[in-house]
Amino acid sequence: MRPWIHLLGVVGGAVAAVGITFWSTSTTGPRGEIASALATRQMMEPKAVVEAFEHMAFDEYRPADAVAEYFSPDIVDHSQRIRGDYTSITELLQRLDWSNGNGPRRTISNIVAEGDIVMVHYHLVRETGTPGFSAVDIFRVENGMIVEHWEALQELPVESPNVHGAF
Repeated sequence: MRPWIHLLGVVGGAVAAVGITFWSTSTTGPRGEIASALATRQMMEPKAVVEAFEHMAFDEYRPADAVAEYFSPDIVDHSQRIRGDYTSITELLQRLDWSNGNGPRRTISNIVAEGDIVMVHYHLVRETGTPGFSAVDIFRVENGMIVEHWEALQELPVESPNVHGAF
């Protein structure tokens, strides 16, 4: 009888350990969905954070939601068009009205990441019928949140002698 008791103790201990681990690390356990999402995002590579932000903001036309989800409340933005804080970023994106699909259009050419820095090179057309801009956004990511942003814009000419184009 004694071996069965030992076997039950070992199996019971293993099942309990697995169950407690699952319960404590899932959204049904002590961590709610928000805490679980934050922990998951903190484990994301910086490039994945920026790609998720770009997708939500510009492919799904939800820039305010994307800023709320992926930007630190203490973000430092170096854009010369705004004050450079969280509120001014949200205000700028809301003014551009991306929601109906008629706002500026972006076509990403390259995304490059090194350490906590991620650069997105893209073609930006703010007004239909214009050549637009060659643009680069540079993000610094910490713990799954965008904490710093820079931008560089180069207006594209209507005609250019360059046979390679901007992209």
